[in-house]
Amino acid sequence: MSFGLSMNAVAWVRSYAEAVAMFEKAVPWRNGGEDRPLPGKRSRYYGVRMDGDNVVFRYHHTDVIRWKPDGSYAIDTGGHSSRSTCAFASNFMPWHHWLMRETAHLRINDTVYAVAGARINVSKTGVVSGSGLGRFQKTTINRKNAKVLLAEIGYYKYVAWHKLMHPMVQGTMPDRWRRPWVSEYDVVPMLHNEETWHTLMVSSAGEPPILREMLYRQHGEAYGVFDRTYYDSMENPNGCAVVMRGA
Repeated sequence: MSFGLSMNAVAWVRSYAEAVAMFEKAVPWRNGGEDRPLPGKRSRYYGVRMDGDNVVFRYHHTDVIRWKPDGSYAIDTGGHSSRSTCAFASNFMPWHHWLMRETAHLRINDTVYAVAGARINVSKTGVVSGSGLGRFQKTTINRKNAKVLLAEIGYYKYVAWHKLMHPMVQGTMPDRWRRPWVSEYDVVPMLHNEETWHTLMVSSAGEPPILREMLYRQHGEAYGVFDRTYYDSMENPNGCAVVMRGA
């Protein structure tokens, strides 16, 4: 689940009552300190303390989980995107609640929420809120607009030429990472000039699928190549980007 952090020796905390019980079980440091070491993981890197009636679980310098008497809890990643933060946080969250994907996803049962900032609040009933709540962005290619872009730049003519010429040199070409490098900013002028097609073909950018992606990145927005749909939550957000709400 994580690199560099194992929570196997630390008991699960799934409720406010269990959070209080863990604090009461924790043995204070002999020389004092703001918080107590976690039972089963006695290290200054981790701690549990009472903040008024709230129970706070600290990882390094961040109060990652804060349980409140009303049964709600708050997540604060401190802006850290790591599997270790996920492992620590999930150990102190309710059953079927997980912080995932280097803190970018919060799964509650079968629903996944986007985490675009540091702070998230979760009510006792599982309602999610907070300044860190984002949304999922699903991007698809508008094929009609993409064809206009590729035709105007000369991509299709190059592809037809590449199909004829590439078999003649394929056996002599090194691995892609060893080929001459061509910048994304240079490919359009090279496509416009047939005398540079051979140079383009034997370069790092010469393969048609790679070239097409370069053209999308450089000119896709201007041609309306990308269709974007936004979701506040999803069951399966694989392939979706996480963005701030309102972005």
